[in-house]
Amino acid sequence: MTVQLSQPDFQRLTRIVQKLPDFANVRDRRRLVAGALEGVPQVDLILARLDLDGSPMGVSVEVMRFLSQFGQVAYGKEALSVFLNYIQPFAGDQDSDFILELFQKYPLDVPATPSRLIDRWRGMSSVADVQEKIIGENTLRHIYILNLALEAAKAVVHLRLPKGAGTGFMIAPDLLMTNNHVIASLEEAEQTEYTFNYQLDINGKECEIQTAQALPGGAFYTNPELDYTVVSLEDLPSFGSPLILKSKQVQRDDRVAIIQHPGGHLKKISIQNNFVAYADSKVVQYTTSTLPGSSGSPVFDDEFKVVAIHHSGGMLVEPGTQQHYLRNAGTSMIAVLKDLQINAPEIYARLQG
Repeated sequence: MTVQLSQPDFQRLTRIVQKLPDFANVRDRRRLVAGALEGVPQVDLILARLDLDGSPMGVSVEVMRFLSQFGQVAYGKEALSVFLNYIQPFAGDQDSDFILELFQKYPLDVPATPSRLIDRWRGMSSVADVQEKIIGENTLRHIYILNLALEAAKAVVHLRLPKGAGTGFMIAPDLLMTNNHVIASLEEAEQTEYTFNYQLDINGKECEIQTAQALPGGAFYTNPELDYTVVSLEDLPSFGSPLILKSKQVQRDDRVAIIQHPGGHLKKISIQNNFVAYADSKVVQYTTSTLPGSSGSPVFDDEFKVVAIHHSGGMLVEPGTQQHYLRNAGTSMIAVLKDLQINAPEIYARLQG
């Protein structure tokens, strides 16, 4: 089945697509289309048949025509609808509303998510309510990476607060780090439940969870500008080794991974299709997949040492360029470690390294 858009609707849709910041060049276009169709069995076929070289206007026409004529990529899911669901939150308000209207006018399938707040940190009640951000490339990795990831995952913690859910990670035997916008005060820290092992086991069944609490009168430090918080916990279960924070200047196109509780749900890892898009000593921007609830997650290098703490995502401004790109972002550990060394030396002295 193909989707026959009216000429005015087709023309407006192509204008929306060509204005997307991630449609400026061939590489970004490929990542955008691959990200939108992540998990679709025919994605390699679609990418092979699409000519993404040319002016944004011409290529947007090619992409929209091809996807509208491709048909279904899964039962009840048109290729065009999958793409529109992906880009809808990143369009401007009027364009986003127009895309939503297309789902009412044409047999595309389920409506696009109405939420434009993809950088909200709080976990939602349903993962389907939130737009995931994925930009993809096939990769091959050494198998030992899996061992490193499994060990690191033990130190990643689900946070349940009265106002939502987030992620944190252990940086010392009794110290946890998360975002300032997740936990901004000692009072909030004491109201938070810290859950370890909230994940599936090797048989795909939920593990037995264990919880901890903030230590009354324990160490606490927060920095709103760098968006991170450190808090002492008590009654901790065994979780392996704390994560190592690395004062490392990552580079564009370096690969990074995030272990997280996306949507406030079970622990997951984004380990492929992930690239650094911009980095300095304070800001790291990357294409790694996240959801609300992932805020406070550790961003790992290939050695599974923490190089940043994730805090947001969406159409972000690249520092120094004023250009907007569809990315995720975190605070570099270079800035975090420097701040701890100066302003919280008692915490800095206890870090693993």
